[in-house]
Amino acid sequence: MDVIEQLETHRLNVILKARQLGMTWLVLCYVLWNMLYRPVFTALLFSRRETEALYLLGQQRLRGIYSRLPSWMKTRQVVADSSHEWVLSNGSVAYGFPTTAGDSYTAGFAFVDEADLVPDLNRLMNAVKPTIDGGGSMVLLSRADKTNPGSEFKRIYRGARAGANGWNPIFLPWYARPDRTQEWYETQKRDILSRTGSLDDLYQQYPSTDEEALMPPMLDRRLPYQWIQECSAVTPWLPQTSIPLPGLRVYEEPVLTQDYVIGVDPAEGNPHSDDSVAQVVNRTTLEQVAVLSGKIEPEVFSDYIVTLSDRYNGAKVMVERNNHGHVVIARLNETERTRSRLLNGLDGSPGWMSSVRGKAMMYDILADQLRAGTVTIRDETTRVQLTSIEGSSLRAPENEADDYAVAFALAITGAVLKPATSFVFPYTNRARDRKVYGRRSRLSLS
Repeated sequence: MDVIEQLETHRLNVILKARQLGMTWLVLCYVLWNMLYRPVFTALLFSRRETEALYLLGQQRLRGIYSRLPSWMKTRQVVADSSHEWVLSNGSVAYGFPTTAGDSYTAGFAFVDEADLVPDLNRLMNAVKPTIDGGGSMVLLSRADKTNPGSEFKRIYRGARAGANGWNPIFLPWYARPDRTQEWYETQKRDILSRTGSLDDLYQQYPSTDEEALMPPMLDRRLPYQWIQECSAVTPWLPQTSIPLPGLRVYEEPVLTQDYVIGVDPAEGNPHSDDSVAQVVNRTTLEQVAVLSGKIEPEVFSDYIVTLSDRYNGAKVMVERNNHGHVVIARLNETERTRSRLLNGLDGSPGWMSSVRGKAMMYDILADQLRAGTVTIRDETTRVQLTSIEGSSLRAPENEADDYAVAFALAITGAVLKPATSFVFPYTNRARDRKVYGRRSRLSLS
């Protein structure tokens, strides 16, 4: 009843739920009620695959509910009854589509089932949401998919929870089903823990809170979720700022007496590349104060970095030294004013070496600060990406991005590390070394 009231009250609803609560049935009943009692009602029903979309519209679901109604509740006749289209004589119609179709209709209601499992929900939203923007409503319904911590569905839900996007969040825990007791839950918990060695599957299928549902898997993660949560103070960015850069989110304006560091992860800057990201942190407090991101070409991004550094009191800059990072480093090297702001890595060269060893050291440094609780994370995307970094590869899961995480780790590294001006390990007289130190001695420090 609470969900039905919210469907009637809010146009846009995003429902995050535990498994097997009957919510798909409830939404389909709501659709049918509208079709019968609000004639000329058009509903679009979406599911991941063609077979599932037909199932929603078919005798097992929507048509089946209608067939079991008493005759006085039914319309005079069913005008059209095909696999994708079901039309009543009062003018109401329901269409069933896979998530790759359905953008050519104007609808009173759109329903996306298992929305977090849709491979490209953003594409579907861009295609379908305009069909209901003339006054219709929309429901995104799903359990959580923990293989995709930064999914579009989870971003919509988090934004709704923060009151930032116009969607109404609804969370339904495992105990929303009355026949599930604490004893039942403990049985599921023991079973999953014995099979998988982790509670990830329990939190995915039967979460108690929305945070359990939204959190990434805990197995094989470099940065423990608990550390990140304790250092998170996610807040909306400032609606107005004195720094006119596109793609900039400011959480704290520059303070004249403070020093800052900028971590930079440049990308190619085309529509299909990762974002170029710069993270600004307070060098003393390690608070995240600003994030710059977007599909920004490296040379333009370099100019943005200079502007950002200027506004944050000549902030030092730690750039990831990779293909596109060399472009940013070269641009900052062009003048003495900006050259002096480049931070060196452990090898004494500008930027942080993007290698297996370099990434391991960078995340080790960040982990130390998170464990000590000295870091403050204010940006939601940064928080999500940090929680998803895999321990084995030090990368984001497949098809996910880690640019925010890398830039933030670089900023923290630049703030707390005092790199040497050079690390030189020259070979000395090997014959002498073997005589004095034994055969294993190859190097000596200068």
